[in-house]
Amino acid sequence: MQLVATFFITTARSATQWLAASFNEAYGDLLKAEHEPLDFAYAPCRTLRNPAALDALADEPGIRAHLDHIHATLDGGRSYVEVGFPAFAMAPLLRREFGDALRLVQMTRDPVRVAASLVTHHWYAGDRRPDVRGTVALTPADPGVLMKNYAGRWASMSPFEKGLFYWAEVHAYGLEVEAETPPGRFARFRAEDLLDADPAERRRLGAFLGLPERGAWLAAPARHVDSHRHTTTETIDPRAIAWHPEVVALAERLGYSTQSADAAELANRYRRPAAELYQRVVRRAVKRMVAVFFG
Repeated sequence: MQLVATFFITTARSATQWLAASFNEAYGDLLKAEHEPLDFAYAPCRTLRNPAALDALADEPGIRAHLDHIHATLDGGRSYVEVGFPAFAMAPLLRREFGDALRLVQMTRDPVRVAASLVTHHWYAGDRRPDVRGTVALTPADPGVLMKNYAGRWASMSPFEKGLFYWAEVHAYGLEVEAETPPGRFARFRAEDLLDADPAERRRLGAFLGLPERGAWLAAPARHVDSHRHTTTETIDPRAIAWHPEVVALAERLGYSTQSADAAELANRYRRPAAELYQRVVRRAVKRMVAVFFG
């Protein structure tokens, strides 16, 4: 078995936690799989299509130590798989670092679900999380993005629409990387297919990574491995994707129908129930009263 270093080109909220856990359970003797080992240090907002920024990143002590850790894993007789989404813009640096041992996997997920999940994580809300701002939550102002034409309407777009923009930028870059990668070193998978009970796509991914066929991987349960599962009070309207033809065209190219999203089902998954909201308001009010009378 050839030892390889594999990185994923994917978005946040794309079953990466499940994939890393399943790989380690089925192939822990042959590989080491990690999920976002450096948090957001790859900073794709800065490094996407930016060779100078990637060169500077490679010299940062934390990044250099991590790359050395991967080399040590390979030298120790195990392959390495990094499933975390923040690495999606790293291909040029990784090619220089690992050469013929590099494998790249583009893993897609339905753009509506990715964008809806990002809403629950406040990526593009008014109180946008400081840890994602300027690091992983792409905007039209970032130097390496393609769709700079979005700048003029960015302020009027909903958090859900901004999530669609992010999805499209990541996967448009994946197509570029595919065109620049030698045959046999790049593959594309849909997260939905890997989670499906049919093992065909899992078998194909295992073969791409040079792994022996194992029942523990082919039959790995499609369970929720998600330590960041949230809901939101925001309204999510999947029909809004129709206002973004660039996103629709890319989604259809990657095998997703933008006409099939079920608004009721999405609301059931991502929207916080009214009863829960009421309970939270009541709890906060009680805490304030206790503080006033007994503080």
